[in-house]
Amino acid sequence: MTLSVPELIVEADRCVACGLCLPHCPTYRKTGSEADSPRGRIQLMRAVAQDILPNNDRFKEHIDLCLSCRSCESACPNSVNYGALVDTARALYIQKKNIGMTIAKPFIRHRYLTHILTWSLWLTQQLKLSALLQHLLPATKLLPNIGKPIAWKSLYPATTQHKGAVSLFLGCASNALDQQTLIASIYVLNKLGFDVHVPGSQTCCGSIARQAGDRIEASKLVARNASSFEQDTPLLTTASGCGAGLKDYLPQHQVQDISTFLMSCDWSDIQIAGLKEKIYVQDPCSLRNVLQSQQAVYDLLKKIPDANIEALPGNSQCCGGAGAYIITQKFMANMLRNDKLNTIKMHHVAILATSNIGCSLHIAEGLREEGLKVNVMHPIQIIAKQMR
Repeated sequence: MTLSVPELIVEADRCVACGLCLPHCPTYRKTGSEADSPRGRIQLMRAVAQDILPNNDRFKEHIDLCLSCRSCESACPNSVNYGALVDTARALYIQKKNIGMTIAKPFIRHRYLTHILTWSLWLTQQLKLSALLQHLLPATKLLPNIGKPIAWKSLYPATTQHKGAVSLFLGCASNALDQQTLIASIYVLNKLGFDVHVPGSQTCCGSIARQAGDRIEASKLVARNASSFEQDTPLLTTASGCGAGLKDYLPQHQVQDISTFLMSCDWSDIQIAGLKEKIYVQDPCSLRNVLQSQQAVYDLLKKIPDANIEALPGNSQCCGGAGAYIITQKFMANMLRNDKLNTIKMHHVAILATSNIGCSLHIAEGLREEGLKVNVMHPIQIIAKQMR
């Protein structure tokens, strides 16, 4: 949620500056600067809101460097709503004139334009033109191998005894770059007896616009999603970043990460093939700190016979894959990712499960640059593969 200026000041006043958040903040751990810590940023936001400090470039730099990982919220003894504070500060004081965001708006709002873009990227890869595209647009180095685009149906009926219905949130990046996870989600849900609704009017969750300080655009996207999904039907997300944004701004809807929902289902008639592999799990910050449902991923993967499920050491630190952050704050994002890559190398990871498309793209790009062959997959992909 975003706040008014008086509400921001009141919420900021709830921070007692105890410092318990400091060791949990990724940027503070890297810079050592109080201004890059949660309590430091809160003091800056309050001072700017009260006209004690100017809303200048230096203030913007410290706010922009925040990943919105919200690890500080988990450590705060006073339960300060840091997410609302930083969203509000970006909306009131940052408001970037972002050319990239302006270009992206129509693609975010309209699914058919996203579909056209996905087709274009897929054809580029099929024609072996990826190197040329990366030269022209370096950000496209993040792109994985894209599957042939799909035109989604509005309903995928259960393939076994009917047990209920859910709605599936496609997301922008997942819909364009990770349709395999969405396909796997529909397959597993249908096998468990659930009709899967995919509303054609749904749109972006609004998190990217919110990061850019574009409150008007974010509000439009939230309103459209609110009218697209039924409140009495579970709204499932495969990207925890989308799930976190929907939970914050659509509190009346039953937003759940798909792993959490699947752990509430009856698996007694489902056969899952064994897998004698060690699967490391990377916890996205949005899943751990906002949705607070990271344990469901481990429980779900433990349904695979013979599989050894372990947490990737250092899971409490953000990987840097925080939405547009990997483009706008590339240096810090890569510093944080390097810690993950070193851990992956140290533990000889072969399979890495993660529940957020941003984490997946960011880490996979680093693995390619390092020449490391690690299979980065969404947990639902791993489960679907073993069910087949």
